[in-house]
Amino acid sequence: MVRIWVRATLDYDDEYAFDAQLRDDFRQQVAHWDSVFEMPYRVFRSRLRAIARENLERVEGARPSIWEEIPEGALVLPCDDDDWFRPDAAAVIERELRPGMTGVRWTSSFLEVPTGWRHELGNLRRRVQGPRPMYICGTNSYGLFASEGSRERLTHHIEAGRWFRAQPDGHVLALKDRLSLMNRTIASQTTLGISRGPISRRRLLRKLARYRRLYERPLEPALAWAQPYADRMNELMDDLELRR
Repeated sequence: MVRIWVRATLDYDDEYAFDAQLRDDFRQQVAHWDSVFEMPYRVFRSRLRAIARENLERVEGARPSIWEEIPEGALVLPCDDDDWFRPDAAAVIERELRPGMTGVRWTSSFLEVPTGWRHELGNLRRRVQGPRPMYICGTNSYGLFASEGSRERLTHHIEAGRWFRAQPDGHVLALKDRLSLMNRTIASQTTLGISRGPISRRRLLRKLARYRRLYERPLEPALAWAQPYADRMNELMDDLELRR
């Protein structure tokens, strides 16, 4: 059985545990969010994770597992706690894998609002030229067999990309299928600007409007499998009210 491994996540359902787990460099962003929205950041992330968990539990032939439960040699599909997989992702991979192959990667898909003009330009370049070499593995668009040596690559997708590029021809499976969707939300650390200090209230509200439009639009046909989860995101965004 294929295993789905959700990388490290916080305890969003316990206010005190969540606060204790927060890194100092992100605590300021969380406080800023809580000053703007009625729904606390941890509650939003908890609901976000619940949507993803519903998706993961419906992937046929795959079991969401913590690392300690994964037997050595099992095929592991890593993801973050807000990512989604196509329901038949595991079946497609198992059908195409051949003996001796050491990993699999596929075409990344994203549901997001660009963080800025550079990000938007990069997305356009990716659509025309394909991903840059360092990004051939997205956060949830590859799989490796479990071992102590592979855990670092399963944790960090850029490290995984370097590893895939170094493999001889025929040793890894490269699929054109779009078997997953990275759901980068308004609550992602990238969106909130962890390296630049808190995003301004004005800019955050502009992001809110763009994210609401994003989830209101129907997904393209190749990603229609994810529409129920996008609809849940649309409901979550409607519940995100401004603090008065």
